Amino acid sequence: MGTEATSRVCSGPLENVAIPVQHTITTMAFIHPIQALATIGNDSIIFTVVKNVIMAFQQQSSGEYKQIGEWADTYDRSDSIKEKVSKEQERQIQENIKKQKDNEGNSVPKKVSQAKVPVPGPGAPRIYSCIRNLIVTKNGGKLISCADSDKSVLIFKIDLSNKTNCLELLKRQPFPKRPNAITISDDESTVIMADKFGDVYSIPIEGEPITNINEELDPILGHVSMLTDVLFKTDSKGKRFLITTDRDEHIKVSHFPQSFIVDKWLFGHKEFVSSVCSPAWKSNFLFSAGGDDSVYLWDWEAGKKLAEFNYSEAVKPYLGDNHLAPSRFQNENNDVIEYAVSKIVAFSTAPYVAFFVEATKVLFILKVDSEKETFTLSKTIDLPYNVISLESVQGDELVVSLDNRDSGNNDFVKFIKYDAANDDFTVDDAKSKAVDTCLKQFSNSEKLVVESADVYPLYSITTLKKHGEHYS
Repeated sequence: MGTEATSRVCSGPLENVAIPVQHTITTMAFIHPIQALATIGNDSIIFTVVKNVIMAFQQQSSGEYKQIGEWADTYDRSDSIKEKVSKEQERQIQENIKKQKDNEGNSVPKKVSQAKVPVPGPGAPRIYSCIRNLIVTKNGGKLISCADSDKSVLIFKIDLSNKTNCLELLKRQPFPKRPNAITISDDESTVIMADKFGDVYSIPIEGEPITNINEELDPILGHVSMLTDVLFKTDSKGKRFLITTDRDEHIKVSHFPQSFIVDKWLFGHKEFVSSVCSPAWKSNFLFSAGGDDSVYLWDWEAGKKLAEFNYSEAVKPYLGDNHLAPSRFQNENNDVIEYAVSKIVAFSTAPYVAFFVEATKVLFILKVDSEKETFTLSKTIDLPYNVISLESVQGDELVVSLDNRDSGNNDFVKFIKYDAANDDFTVDDAKSKAVDTCLKQFSNSEKLVVESADVYPLYSITTLKKHGEHYS
């Protein structure tokens, strides 16, 4: 254990004193890695998820970052569990009343005890209050996210004029099943949510939450397996569509808002599809990736596959013990590996897409030839730690968050910019370090600091792979 003297160079709702501070750093305690990212404009404003906290930072004219907002998910799920238990008790009591009679045939009332919240027994998996899927509306006025604690979609107002906290929670809409992916309609009036059990819901951004969603709202479309991504698109004729992907290798294109009308299916994947993106510079193109060892390029309007890029050889040097298949699916040599693409994104104007394989320290960038309708590997960017999340930023820039738990509170993010003059990509170290410096001020924050055993699950995509037991 050692002591490190640092200086807070940014301020915000958590801390607001710009004085030298002595931090005591142990080898076990560290600021939790960033699980998700979103930006406004050319990343002058960054939103991050750290544990169950959403934080907002703004870049200053000096290049430093300052915290401008924060929201923590403190939802107590015990109340909702108690309500569900009470309803189930009442249902069972009413059912039993019909059956239980005295000697004269009258119903026998039963004493009702107070509902108790079930407590997980020894060995039960830990429950995490994860926050997922940060999306900012195009006008920069709203931030949309999902909370696992009550299976809800969160809608925030972004008020940059509020110098205390720019994030204001406007709506918290719980759903029957956990949200897996979200997108926003072209007019930014509607949030479309795809859940863990294959249903897609549509809710207005404005207005009050729906109280009893099971009775008041029906899914607008469905799959027969877990949904993994959802994308809103408008075709060349102005018609609106939803593109949804699932664990069963499917890409489905449905009309919107008449989503019960299926326009087409895009068949070709042999494993689950985890991520899709469609570039603004070629709106009929769709890129998809997941459990296959290839990235696919489609003309989603025409419904045909145009090309695929096999990355199995390129990723091989970056695979390790983290990619060994579970023991029950191993061979005698214990060398069966499994890997999957976690996220694929398109650059804002440059004809490139980027993707990363879960639990690897590398980012692959593919160059797209729109005329020949194909793509090739352009750049491989090595990074100091495993990539957790990837987002495309206006101005042909990428930002990734890293699993930096062993870094001593460094290397939270890396900004990667496109140099059009040299047709090349470089890591913007100055901007990346500015974010690191800002986050270091929270080294003693109970909200953000964890030990190794308390890190939230960061790698879950590869577990979507199917084995023999899933086909029986």
